[in-house]
Amino acid sequence: MSLFSTITVCTDFSPGASAAVERAAQIAAEHGSSLFLLHVSAPSSAAPREDILASTSVDAESEAGKMRVRLSQLAGELAQRYGVKVDSDVKIGMAFVEIVAHIQADMPSLVVVGSQFDPSMAGLGSTALKLLRSPECPVLVVRNSNTKPYQKVMSGVDLRDGSVRAAVTALALFPSAHHNLLYAVAPSLDSSLETGGLDAVEIQALHEARYQHAELELRLLAQGLSKKATHRVAAQIANDVPSRALMVGVATLEADCVAVGHHDDNTIGQTEIGSIASHVVQFIPGDVLVVP
Repeated sequence: MSLFSTITVCTDFSPGASAAVERAAQIAAEHGSSLFLLHVSAPSSAAPREDILASTSVDAESEAGKMRVRLSQLAGELAQRYGVKVDSDVKIGMAFVEIVAHIQADMPSLVVVGSQFDPSMAGLGSTALKLLRSPECPVLVVRNSNTKPYQKVMSGVDLRDGSVRAAVTALALFPSAHHNLLYAVAPSLDSSLETGGLDAVEIQALHEARYQHAELELRLLAQGLSKKATHRVAAQIANDVPSRALMVGVATLEADCVAVGHHDDNTIGQTEIGSIASHVVQFIPGDVLVVP
């Protein structure tokens, strides 16, 4: 039985959402998963103010009815092309709210959403990015229009449970791809040691010890994952902050997708690591898998 029994993909029928639908269908076919298409229609606001309470419900239901027909046609087309079970539904309301309600009720194995790449957008503005604030299941954010199976996947790891889960999930989702692990040993941690009274030699020694420990742990992780992989899992360490290291690593590798874990607590060191998911989605133009 597949680990990914149900996949939900959200669509507003835009080109970006269409790419997400195709990617979700391709993954569903590969894993024998059932596919669920979800569209959220916004409540109508076109009526005059004095008539809005009376007409909004009717207008929204009328639009939702049209979308149900369109979504049903798409579901039938995908079922025929990919040979998977496809269901669909249309909700009326705020997209983010309705999507989260669906996730909590149906608990899909994976949610797939399309998102336009826009590094100028400040913070988490789009529906896709809002979902990443507190993801309740793995979320795949799709930007690439090319929906062929991924060839190269990079996973950012810090050897804690969340990031390791991201690498394991990416490997399970995309078994035919070449997988690469990237661990960043942030030099900023060294500078913080200066305030503790350590001199440059002691700081360098600690940095080298951390680097060697990370190198050993990363190699062992890659070896363990390679036993379940089609191709040997590669691993590398970067002397840089995690967000920048991932940007450089993804560009150098020309990765189709990057996988990151989402950390949801405020323990020491978590603030920077926890922001990596949003940073990656905002500044890396490819597809991104975020795993809670």
